[in-house]
Amino acid sequence: MKSKIEACQVEDLEEVVNHCKEAGGGAGIGLLLINFNTAVQTIRCLDSILNSSLMPDSILLLDNASEIKDFNLLVQHCNSRSIPGLNLYRSSINLGFAQGSNLLIELALRDESCDKIVLLNNDAIAEKEMLHRLCEALRSPGRIGLAGGRMHRLSHPEQVDTLGISIYASLMPADRKSLDDGYIGPTGGCCILTREMLEDSRSVFGYYFDPRFFCYCEDTDLALRSLLLGYTPAYIDELLALHEGQASSGKVNNFVAYHGLRNVFWMHIKLMPRALLWKHGILILLAHFLTVGRHSVNGRFGLLINIYKDVFGRMPEFWYERRRIKNYMRENGHVIDSLLTQRFYRKGYARQLWKSMRG
Repeated sequence: MKSKIEACQVEDLEEVVNHCKEAGGGAGIGLLLINFNTAVQTIRCLDSILNSSLMPDSILLLDNASEIKDFNLLVQHCNSRSIPGLNLYRSSINLGFAQGSNLLIELALRDESCDKIVLLNNDAIAEKEMLHRLCEALRSPGRIGLAGGRMHRLSHPEQVDTLGISIYASLMPADRKSLDDGYIGPTGGCCILTREMLEDSRSVFGYYFDPRFFCYCEDTDLALRSLLLGYTPAYIDELLALHEGQASSGKVNNFVAYHGLRNVFWMHIKLMPRALLWKHGILILLAHFLTVGRHSVNGRFGLLINIYKDVFGRMPEFWYERRRIKNYMRENGHVIDSLLTQRFYRKGYARQLWKSMRG
């Protein structure tokens, strides 16, 4: 049975502000933003987009059931400024990043001239050439379905925040911090997606982002599905945005740990080719053992119980979905193997693990 969030439809969103008649980018770009109790950051992000050298045709902004004070601040700003192509919607429930993005993508693609979707975290500041560079990346060789580039830290602009997504020999995904690591695809925090890839994904899987994930790892899931569908991810080594990071969810906490770990397990069940699971089985078990140890030492044993309860509770539906796409795994599963980083996890993990287990 689908949850209320998974079953939410476009028609359930309230349209609050409409500046679409003022649109005029002409590049076929729909840019999507999601706000959750971070109106100040969202306003800052909107202002950075208005300084872009290439303007999007539309900006679709979803308020994900923020507190009324935060929402009113957002509405006041949107009404006080002329923001070409802006549509502000509000949901009465927090849909998370996955389903919130799905509904905005559906709305954007109703415009037949929209052939590119750009996702940007609302706590990021776009570089002036961000949209131009993302569009250029789509012209890379191959059947490109999605692309991204550099995001650096807002507090320390010289430091890397993410260079996309890597998956390691333990089959655990993480933000790519080094160009030496494999590139599975861009993060959902700053990327461009083609209409063709999105429509193929929905045709085969029934969704763009998996709404069951709510947030975290939904971008890795989409990147892997695009690989199985025969698309190639593009990367340009250019700075696209400065990112504050976890402004709405806070730093690492039970919420982040629960969704991150649960969704990785679901992704493994649904998408990882059997050959990879056998090949990396010992390292997967080691990763699980270390994760259980770290969370147990930090007093999160109850959290682990909830994670595994939910993982196994919905395993049958993910296993059924896996069986439906076995032909795609058979045909393109080797591509995932070729893009793995042949190291247990990203550099510095052992040191971080030791520090976290010592409290």
